[in-house]
Amino acid sequence: MNAQPTKLSKDVMDKLPPAASGQYIVRDTEEPGFFVVVGARTKTFTVQVDVVSPLGKRSTKKRAVGKWPEVSVADARKAAREAKVEIAREGGGREGGALTFGAAWVELRAAMEQEVAAGRRSAATVRGYDYCYRLLSAWEKTPLAKLSDHTPEVRKRHRELSTESGPSSANGAMVFLRRVYNYARKRRLDPKLPHFNPVDSIDFNPQQRRDTAMGASDLAGWHKKLRALPNPVRQEFHLFCLLSGSRPGALTVARWEHLDMKRRVLHIPKPKGGERRAFDIPLSRAMIACLARVRRAGRMVNAVNAAEWIFPGEGARSHRADFAGHIVAYQEDREALPKFGGDLRQTYKTLSPEAGLSKTDLMILMNHADGDVSDGYMTRSKVAEAYLRGQQETMSRYIMECIRRG
Repeated sequence: MNAQPTKLSKDVMDKLPPAASGQYIVRDTEEPGFFVVVGARTKTFTVQVDVVSPLGKRSTKKRAVGKWPEVSVADARKAAREAKVEIAREGGGREGGALTFGAAWVELRAAMEQEVAAGRRSAATVRGYDYCYRLLSAWEKTPLAKLSDHTPEVRKRHRELSTESGPSSANGAMVFLRRVYNYARKRRLDPKLPHFNPVDSIDFNPQQRRDTAMGASDLAGWHKKLRALPNPVRQEFHLFCLLSGSRPGALTVARWEHLDMKRRVLHIPKPKGGERRAFDIPLSRAMIACLARVRRAGRMVNAVNAAEWIFPGEGARSHRADFAGHIVAYQEDREALPKFGGDLRQTYKTLSPEAGLSKTDLMILMNHADGDVSDGYMTRSKVAEAYLRGQQETMSRYIMECIRRG
């Protein structure tokens, strides 16, 4: 049961009795939408705002802005005013009745988060789009229709980003804008949105895939530098990247529970593309030896983290917000180690014909998307594990022989 509205103050807050059961609300008469929720043990300052979504649907949003007595009434009231502005901006999403770029992204992002939760998309894709949104955040309140009607501004921003952030980032930002615009039009978030996508007016920067692979003759020198790295876990991480041809981001979060020694595979549950692209990496003898070394090294680097993660990080779990105990940043100083990450994946692919692997073998081992129509008829899970292990063994043997020959 709610109490009579009153001007919240220190004296009022001190005198509010705990709720006998459940909770009750005391609304502030000075700041509309601001109130305190009183429970049996806590008193929580809260703000409430009525908003209209991009679809025109009205809803009520609430946000806690502090707990008494840790936060004073004056500070909570100030935080409530700021929160109301943020909520209105996030929830309203319309500028003069038109759908804004920021609101359209909120809608698309929510849909993508559902796909991530369902395992149909990788969270890395959403993070990449967040970065693209930051590059275009100046248009947050700009109606999408205005961007369609003012394509010179879009082309100008593309040129600016090409200089400020590089050709690749500029192209990526425009691809993101096209995705947001198409989503808004397909979902009819704004029925008046023009059919012309503003990105169609862009001349994209020419891009070529980076040619950073090593040849067979480069491996010995690379391996010598690898073994000079001070952290033994990182040594084995880079070697395993080379031997598996895997995307480094998937390996950083590999857990010991994903390792099946009976079948001699390392399961990758959430690769690029989400859970639907989950696959097993067949393990060669060289890869198993690598895992054995990293298990011993991990216990020396950080025994707690090494109990869970195959490639544990050095610090404590609370060291940084995005650090969960495993390697996060796999990049090295190029002087110390000239090739790592995607360079090693390219090297694996480059050396595969020399080792005798077919295109189909490579596609399965690297978990590539189907390259052509005929590949789409192949059920990967039915390809014999023994055969794939044999092909992986062939690839690893060739790589290690190149290292030893040097």
